[in-house]
Amino acid sequence: MQKLKYRIVPQGAADGIVPLNWVFLDCKDVEALGLTYLDACKIIAKELGKDCAAVNIMDMDAVTVTSDGIMVDGAVAALASVDHGMINKDFGFLNVSEFKQYEGMMEAETHMKQWLSDYYKGKPLHRGPSMPDRGARVGHNENMTLTGRIANNNVGSEAMNMVDMTEILVPLLGMHEIMHGGTVNIGVAGPMVSVGIGMVVSELQGRIFGYTSLGAYRAGMSAHNSGEYAKTVKSDYPAIVSTKPMLAEYTLRALDCGMVPGRDIGCSPAVLSLAKAYGKPIDFDNISDRAWIELESVGMGRAKLEEATPVMSREEIIAKADSIIPGMEDAKTYAVSDICEIRYAEF
Repeated sequence: MQKLKYRIVPQGAADGIVPLNWVFLDCKDVEALGLTYLDACKIIAKELGKDCAAVNIMDMDAVTVTSDGIMVDGAVAALASVDHGMINKDFGFLNVSEFKQYEGMMEAETHMKQWLSDYYKGKPLHRGPSMPDRGARVGHNENMTLTGRIANNNVGSEAMNMVDMTEILVPLLGMHEIMHGGTVNIGVAGPMVSVGIGMVVSELQGRIFGYTSLGAYRAGMSAHNSGEYAKTVKSDYPAIVSTKPMLAEYTLRALDCGMVPGRDIGCSPAVLSLAKAYGKPIDFDNISDRAWIELESVGMGRAKLEEATPVMSREEIIAKADSIIPGMEDAKTYAVSDICEIRYAEF
């Protein structure tokens, strides 16, 4: 009998805020047992029995990219949806192969120049599913897994129970903290986060828009494209996120690599606020009119961003990140050990 280690944020965690089970596995633990990622997800499905869950297999030695183009440590290498001990054979599991640099990548996806920096150089990259990974899927379901009750969407960063219509967001840095046993903020996403989620970058084989999205959107545009309603799209969803100092650290890295919001990376409220505080350029003219409507709806209009304010050092920004970065409502800080259990599945 062998044991597979896994982490679970159970339904009802964080004072009842978490609406569904979410399981996280380290790819090293899976590979050490000689298992495929699909095998590991099947073991988790059997372990949970009648319960349903989203499942992420994480490669913590790799890197990936947030929806607004910030490179971060840790990546989803596979995802699944499990329900009543089963995984749907067609849509229940998705591998996310390592992504290789292609010719012209740094010109087509300028945010990827972060990958050449000392922070990330030489680390493997996982983004979205390759054509072989995705199989016969089409655009609307190529980055998600589905089974009876659970949809695990956007390469493992958003999951929903499709029966009771509950949903939760776990951005990448939230996953990072879960895997490292750190600290997270949990609360309601709110208007700022709802708007920010739509401010994406253009990628081939991306996490959010999949294999064919290169050129569909660019930095400075909104994928939500829903005007003042953007602030309500996901504003009432619970979310498990990193602390704001950690978000600041990774965003400042991108800015230190020469990334310009609105040109190379997305124009989310968090990115814009940090760039302004750091005295870094923002490509105001490249932000689309529709994106400005969404930003203005949450008080992030151009006039406010162009106001002269004191420039802060990296250390000052990280120390004051909670007051600089907007977003999240009624968030509470939790030690991961208080909301996440480490368990072992026997097989």
